[in-house]
Amino acid sequence: MKVEDKILVGEIRNRNRKVFEALFYEYYPHLTRYAEGFLFDKHACEDIVQNLFIHFWEKTNQIDIQLSLKSYFYQSVKNRCLNHLRDINVQDKHKILYLEALLNEDDSSGWVDLEIIKKVQDAIAQLPPQMGELFKQKYMFGRKIQDIAVINQISENTVKTQIRRAKEKMRKILIDSSSLKFFF
Repeated sequence: MKVEDKILVGEIRNRNRKVFEALFYEYYPHLTRYAEGFLFDKHACEDIVQNLFIHFWEKTNQIDIQLSLKSYFYQSVKNRCLNHLRDINVQDKHKILYLEALLNEDDSSGWVDLEIIKKVQDAIAQLPPQMGELFKQKYMFGRKIQDIAVINQISENTVKTQIRRAKEKMRKILIDSSSLKFFF
């Protein structure tokens, strides 16, 4: 953790309200906008960020910040948003794909490229319906080929062929996005 962050955390542990307020006003608008990328609900985002800061104020002595305050705040907002979405039982399959991509991401900074997620969602939407569904079952839900075949009452070879074709079509759609190569 940076020296500046250690000093800030130390001041907050000493209950310095002015330092806490300065952190709140510096990060609140950015964290709220970041949360809106997950929830698309301004009021819920504001509540999540406010609750994060309340928790931070009340539990500063128990919190172990490894990298930086900024990464702690962003990672905390991300986790709280994902928990919120789980709690409300998200039904939209595109949003679930989005969540799975975020959950599988190992980004310690807490930053997420929302543009990449949107491009993947758009590419899946362009696939034929059954092909898109099989692709999501494999990569979103992590199901095995055998399980997908049983669920959809089709042969394993059909599943393999459809998934292979889906990947080829998505490659063509996403060819300009070299940052998406990890997906394939």
